Amino acid sequence: MQAAIKEWMSGDPVWISPGACALEALEQMQDRGIRHLPVLDAGRRVVGVLSLDDLRAALPFPVALRDAPTLEQRESAREWTVSDLMTHAPQTLSEGADLAEAADRMAERRIACLPIVDPDGRLAGILTETDLLHALATLLWSDRVRARRARGGSELEDLVADLRREREAIAARLDRYHALERDLATHASREPIDAAEAGSDAAELRVTEGLDALAIRRLAALDHALDRAARGTLGVCEGCGGAVPPARLRALPGTSQCVACARRAQSV
Repeated sequence: MQAAIKEWMSGDPVWISPGACALEALEQMQDRGIRHLPVLDAGRRVVGVLSLDDLRAALPFPVALRDAPTLEQRESAREWTVSDLMTHAPQTLSEGADLAEAADRMAERRIACLPIVDPDGRLAGILTETDLLHALATLLWSDRVRARRARGGSELEDLVADLRREREAIAARLDRYHALERDLATHASREPIDAAEAGSDAAELRVTEGLDALAIRRLAALDHALDRAARGTLGVCEGCGGAVPPARLRALPGTSQCVACARRAQSV
């Protein structure tokens, strides 16, 4: 994964000082919907990291991003400062490091973020698990596009291959369900079972039946899409003759209309 951290980190992140009240840190996280705060000294050097999990573990009331503490809860937590709860001397990386090194470090140390520092050791950004996932998704997509271009394929061909794989997986799951159903029926006919065991089997079947119905509907949609692919009409709107984007077909393989035509049909 050859990509510089600087391309994917969140620049100019929110931070807090070690002497601040822990409640102030919680307010910062809640206001901005974030889960980590770099802790900086007077020279903007990273001296710690405070996470939402740190606050949850230490504060004497339930901590969540959406629920502001009550006045009573705030009073019970005023003694705590950021330096009391933060991770001291946290792992950091330089702006010039690559994404693979960051991923290895975060996985090895089981940490959810890395402060990124400039050559003077001052905070330049932060890389979180979410940033890593965005980078991974983008890079994998780019690799897939390059591979498809190299072999002369199309996005629609990739979609059809994915739909075939999904159909095989669903069909295999249905086969396992039907085998379970047969096994339970055979077991019940050959030997008596007690009420508890019968209830457990019935509950398992009820859950599986619900999944079975959903799987059958999805299977029918996949078959419709694969049939249209075989006829060369997959991706062509039956209403206007325009293109149906692969993303729509991936989510709704049974559709044969673009979004505009589907909306017009609903309004009639």
